[in-house]
Amino acid sequence: MCGIAGFTLPFGLAAEERRARFGGRLRRMAASLRHRGPDAQTGLLLDGVALGHARLSIVDIAGGAQPMRDPATGVTIVFNGEIFNYLELREQLGSGYRFRTRSDTEVILASYLQRGIDCLLDFIGQFAFALYDPRNRTLWLARDRVGILPLHYTETEDGIAFASEARSLFAGEWRTPALDARGVKQTLQLWSPVAPRTAFEGVSQLAPGSVGRWSSGRFESWRYWDADLGVEPRAGLQAARAEEELGALLEDAVRLRLRADVPVAAYLSGGLDSSLLSAIAQSQLGGTLATFSVGFDDRNFDERAFQGEMAGRLATRHHSVLIGSREIGELLPAVVRHAEQILVRAAPAPLLRLSALVRACETKVVLTGEGSDEIFLGYDLYRETRVRQFWARRPGSRMRPALLRRLYPYLPMSQQGHELLQQFFAVGLDDPQGAGFSHLPRWTASGRILRFLSSGFAEQAAGEDPVASVLASLPPRVRGWKPLARAQYLEMQTLLAGYLLGAQGDRMLMGNSVEGRFPFLDHRLIEFAAALPERLKLRGLAEKWILKRYAARWVPEAILGRPKYPYRAPIAPALTGPEAPAWTREVLSREVAVKVGVFDGMKVEKLVAKLSARGAAASEADSQALTAIATTQLLVEQILSPPPVPQRDVDLVRLEAA
Repeated sequence: MCGIAGFTLPFGLAAEERRARFGGRLRRMAASLRHRGPDAQTGLLLDGVALGHARLSIVDIAGGAQPMRDPATGVTIVFNGEIFNYLELREQLGSGYRFRTRSDTEVILASYLQRGIDCLLDFIGQFAFALYDPRNRTLWLARDRVGILPLHYTETEDGIAFASEARSLFAGEWRTPALDARGVKQTLQLWSPVAPRTAFEGVSQLAPGSVGRWSSGRFESWRYWDADLGVEPRAGLQAARAEEELGALLEDAVRLRLRADVPVAAYLSGGLDSSLLSAIAQSQLGGTLATFSVGFDDRNFDERAFQGEMAGRLATRHHSVLIGSREIGELLPAVVRHAEQILVRAAPAPLLRLSALVRACETKVVLTGEGSDEIFLGYDLYRETRVRQFWARRPGSRMRPALLRRLYPYLPMSQQGHELLQQFFAVGLDDPQGAGFSHLPRWTASGRILRFLSSGFAEQAAGEDPVASVLASLPPRVRGWKPLARAQYLEMQTLLAGYLLGAQGDRMLMGNSVEGRFPFLDHRLIEFAAALPERLKLRGLAEKWILKRYAARWVPEAILGRPKYPYRAPIAPALTGPEAPAWTREVLSREVAVKVGVFDGMKVEKLVAKLSARGAAASEADSQALTAIATTQLLVEQILSPPPVPQRDVDLVRLEAA
């Protein structure tokens, strides 16, 4: 993966004037993305458009430099990501296009010249790219189907500026950094803003599966692909046949994602998904796979026993790193700087440390297991939705909500009787067909963070209802889907795209110049899973049933049969405990809270005092609020008052002549 940036500029300027007026801006934008592409940073100033690129070279290391231009038409592209089926597409296109490189970037150019922007539908990949066609003076922006890779943009007096990260738009001085009150409020309650909104004023994000077009002074965007989870299930599909098809698709998804001119490794968490991918990859690579894991010195979060068992069984070259509360606290400023987002959990911090280990082992690419829970109904959320739908038929029942204790035996409320369970999970029970029914308990819980807002900031965002915003963004057809399909769609559009693939995924990987690849998010697999009968994914309360049936040939029972273990990281001790780093005392002070103005200084002071008390156990609500406050303060400090891009990095950006 790489970093891309650029902007439109007036037509008809001489080359020297373009360079004098806009060369510095383009170089600063590309330089600000050097962590995404340390191998080369290049800019190109054309008539009407400037394109910049920071390259992490993985495919066609010698010949895949960007920006890449078709000499016959002048069509030019900057591309972040991978087109995994580029070899097959290249063979199909070969008779009508003369290739000059072995890169997948040139395959996009050739596909566009043959099919126009509809070529997006041919790609199996993860990507964000900008393509300029001088024949009709059109700039295209495109993002992959599920939003693995980021793409931001803002309107300018000369049209539009775009970049992989918001920091690049600020470095180019297209926007003065400022918080967007609505985007902040959405992030606090939903964990991420509702696309196209971001946490920054005037900065938008291209939604997953979308394409944008700037032409004749106007920008418009639309979805070219969206998950159809309401499709009619395949009638008469037997489990054996479904397992066979699942295996063929998943193994092909892994095969394609092992394509690279550098070694490909895998993350190994010790859970089903990463273990299965590692097993398939080790088989296809013939025994040369390296695996990477993170462990915790807090036993409540540690999975090293399962990681070690799987790595030993597969005989991988295994590497691991151990994280404690102190290091999580020390990492958090860098996490926020790379995430460019407010966080309500500390889970991204260990992943930033893990990608540093990957890079230290001279590895650039890892397979990772995100997406499986979303498409095969793996999260407790889906089982919970089924129980709550059952409960809603008899809302007065005391026995039906007791089923929730089987899902969450580790929650304190599960040991304290039915009352707390009913209070927490009963929200929305009067409208089980409501579009947001599945997520209301979580959104209500995280919405408690809003109680810590200062009166001034709350007033700024008074017109924003995050739940109403996300539900308004749903296509009308989604409201007619079955409850679990609606739950899946909401999870993919909010937690997956906005948080897991963004703040916790791409940003923590690229913070150390590492590319992540996600076989479970192959769109063919998503479409296959959508057409499976529900009973093959969630059988009773047994999650990912068909995937587990297939995985039994690859994964030992100790991994296959273990309870679902959500990936989390400790946070309260990292920020308020005796080993908390020095920065926390200032950032979490009443004075800084008042100065930033997002949170109420007195409430922040009381929360910190409560969690600092010896022996105090942090509730989930308090932990989320503390993380949100700390990361908001850090975001303001680091992003809204950014240091200038180092001149040495700017000097490394090579400006090319057209």
